[in-house]
Amino acid sequence: MSERFDTFGPPKPSQAEIEFAAGAPGTEVDETGELAPEEAARLLEQSQRHAQRELELRPPLLGLAAAVVMLVAYGAVWLSVRHQHPYVGPSGTALAVLYGTLLAWAALVLVTLRRRMSGVGGRVAVRRRVEGLTFAGIWISVYVFQGALLHAGASHGIVYGIWPAAAPLIVVGGAAAAYSAGREQSPALGLVAVALGAGAAFAGPAGVWGVIGVGGFVLLVAYAALRFWQRRA
Repeated sequence: MSERFDTFGPPKPSQAEIEFAAGAPGTEVDETGELAPEEAARLLEQSQRHAQRELELRPPLLGLAAAVVMLVAYGAVWLSVRHQHPYVGPSGTALAVLYGTLLAWAALVLVTLRRRMSGVGGRVAVRRRVEGLTFAGIWISVYVFQGALLHAGASHGIVYGIWPAAAPLIVVGGAAAAYSAGREQSPALGLVAVALGAGAAFAGPAGVWGVIGVGGFVLLVAYAALRFWQRRA
């Protein structure tokens, strides 16, 4: 298959990259001046790693910010419902803290995305927008289903407790895990989020908020530390 129509093979290094690598110490060039195959593969791998770092949309500091948001948002709701018998749902103040921190988090993510994607166009930019809209749609569907539960007569413990606390982690975390696996990346973060949401649901409509708040904080701090270590390595 000609190079022009080979859409399944790995991309070829540019001429500038080949010339740069050819002049680098320890680079092997054959008698015709062409880059040796093993050197071309190494150059391609380095270029891909560099591009991935430039387009990385989940920097460690963003993970730490998410950890704080999780602890504050879920912690505020837990403080408002921990002594409720029977369970009626979060107070207005707790909901204000919950949605206020989530909106602040969303704004931070949007600013980060715009800075990371500045100067990036074409199929990469389109793909990122489609991915963002897809995950936003999945997230919104969680709360649409919450309305369906209320309409069907489900208890307050389900509608205002277990479902809104655990469902975002299970549904969105599952989608994120599948997305990562499809891109040959580790789905561990999404899978752990699913496990956390499913397990915390057994703590009841009040306890689920506290378990996820603390568990999510620990999970995201550990993830941010891992990302930082990987970037340094």
